Amino acid sequence: MSFWNFLRPPPLDPKLKLVGSTAIFQNCTRQELETLRLYLHERHYLAGEIVFDEGEEGEGVYIVASGKFRATRKGMLKKKNLGEILPGECFGEIALLKSSCRLATVVAEEPSVAFAMFRSELERLADARPRLGFKVAVQVARLMSSRLHRFLEGETDTSILS
Repeated sequence: MSFWNFLRPPPLDPKLKLVGSTAIFQNCTRQELETLRLYLHERHYLAGEIVFDEGEEGEGVYIVASGKFRATRKGMLKKKNLGEILPGECFGEIALLKSSCRLATVVAEEPSVAFAMFRSELERLADARPRLGFKVAVQVARLMSSRLHRFLEGETDTSILS
């Protein structure tokens, strides 16, 4: 082992690498991602398990680590499929900024893992690390703006979720 290899930081934890690849956290530095580790909760879901129901109070965002989720909305006669949510994608981000009702139901299609971050934790993060809290909030706003823009442009593919 050379001296320079000794000085190199260890590889980034795969969990943090995944989180850092999402739209909300993509601008975070390695040190910021390490800080975020304290605010993320790993959740395991069985096939068919509901993450949240349309209309219930939103508490936070979910980042898909493995598996597959499906988002649907109630329609007049049947459920409207909003699409699949795959590893590296996130959903529920509106709840990070505002307490409001969920706009869709999200269900695990197969055994799945997601990392959750809740609004109260973003608020704690913003108190402890204002710059990082602001950075995350701005990225959430940008993601929501992008999704709204695509929706208003009439895009109907499932990329509106990612």
